[in-house]
Amino acid sequence: MAVLTDLPIELLEQIYHALGSIDDVHHLARACKKTHHVISRRRIYLDIMRSIIHFSPQHRYDYQLCKMLDFHQRIVTHVTQHRTWLPVSQPSAVHVNVWEATLAQAVGANRRLHGWSDRTICEILARYQGLRVLEDMWLARQLEAGDYLCVEDTLNAQTLANKYHTLVARSEPGQDTRLPRRCPDTPHTQHYNRLNAEQRGRFHAAVVCVWLYTEIRWAMIWFAQPTGFNVLLRILEYCKAEIALHQKTPVLDRLDQGAVFSFMYHHLLPLHISFLADQESSKLPLTFDSDFDNGNGHCHRMFQVCLMAGQVYLQPPDLIDLAVRSKLSRKPPYPRMTMPASSERWRTPLPSQVPPNIRLWDNGQKRLLLQVSLSQLRAMDQASFHQSRYCMSELRVYQQLPDYFLLTMTDYAKYFFIDQALVEFERYESDREGLEDIRVAFRMQWTGTQWTIWWWANSEEKARMKLERWRWPEGME
Repeated sequence: MAVLTDLPIELLEQIYHALGSIDDVHHLARACKKTHHVISRRRIYLDIMRSIIHFSPQHRYDYQLCKMLDFHQRIVTHVTQHRTWLPVSQPSAVHVNVWEATLAQAVGANRRLHGWSDRTICEILARYQGLRVLEDMWLARQLEAGDYLCVEDTLNAQTLANKYHTLVARSEPGQDTRLPRRCPDTPHTQHYNRLNAEQRGRFHAAVVCVWLYTEIRWAMIWFAQPTGFNVLLRILEYCKAEIALHQKTPVLDRLDQGAVFSFMYHHLLPLHISFLADQESSKLPLTFDSDFDNGNGHCHRMFQVCLMAGQVYLQPPDLIDLAVRSKLSRKPPYPRMTMPASSERWRTPLPSQVPPNIRLWDNGQKRLLLQVSLSQLRAMDQASFHQSRYCMSELRVYQQLPDYFLLTMTDYAKYFFIDQALVEFERYESDREGLEDIRVAFRMQWTGTQWTIWWWANSEEKARMKLERWRWPEGME
């Protein structure tokens, strides 16, 4: 009986090409010396990975992300050198400018196997390994409703502060109050300790897709606004349509992406955002005064703006970096941790509109800081990937705000993925009498179940059936 080591190198190489994921390649390579020898040659290894990445569904957004990151680098270089915003074409223009054209072209898919350069393959391999940290963070503890914080959850400053302190306390309690890794009320989750190959592929695809959308949002914020912004809205709609072409399971994909987005920007970001606090005013909007007792609600509003800015300027690697530095700075010997200048320049290549060395809670500077914050929020809203040319974000005009009154903010990105999932579900939902509206049922069920989505939604059909079950009134058979 023939064994694996009896096969010729050429046949083993073809077996590698037929594998389903990067992990499969590495697992087979560790089986014995002969299988490892096959991929020890760089050219063969890259050819195998090129084939795996091109045909694997979990990497369907990686090519576009690589091009968006190249575009990101071009924007940073241009803005740093010229100290100006990117130009925007007028609506009457026959052709768009080179920056707008590059943004639209960045979301185009690669249809050819040999369209992947060696540099792109190496970049994807490094990113695949790096993003596994997010998977470990996801599995560390089962999240519940108290582990999420959104800027629009409340208009009361004290309530926002309480929710923030609760989130931090639940994630980093003392030894006497340490929460279990899995919720006791859901015993079936006790064995949810790892993702299988299919679930890991879904997780990676969701993270990369969310990253791609946030890169588009980051790029749009550096175009001159609001003159001619209708051109960018048309480009944004084109980008969203191109990305949607890669969805094979629309409800499942959007639910995955919504869960990942919420985990990164409604859990990880607020959990570790204190690392960004109490910096000099020139770091705005990515800082705030951590002493909520100052300013009669002013510091709470700066906290709101920082949370929203994090969605625009902080990508998944930035969140991983933020979490690592935040944890290290709070453990003995409590090292002084700072963000590298290169990372800050990558996120915000232009200097802040706020002069340095202004106290963030200074009563004499409240109005200036409020107006600058509102200007930044308008730019963030206009760069939101949730809007279309038929739905412009609201513009805020505040001269002053009552004490402890928060800014009225809408987290448009929060609704984007979920709305898309529900729209796809509603196309084929049951019309049986007595069933609840899916949007009402979803709001009641989603927060408590999104952490376990990798297990209860193993396919498009199971995801749709779960949503249908949520519509059933209690006692209905």
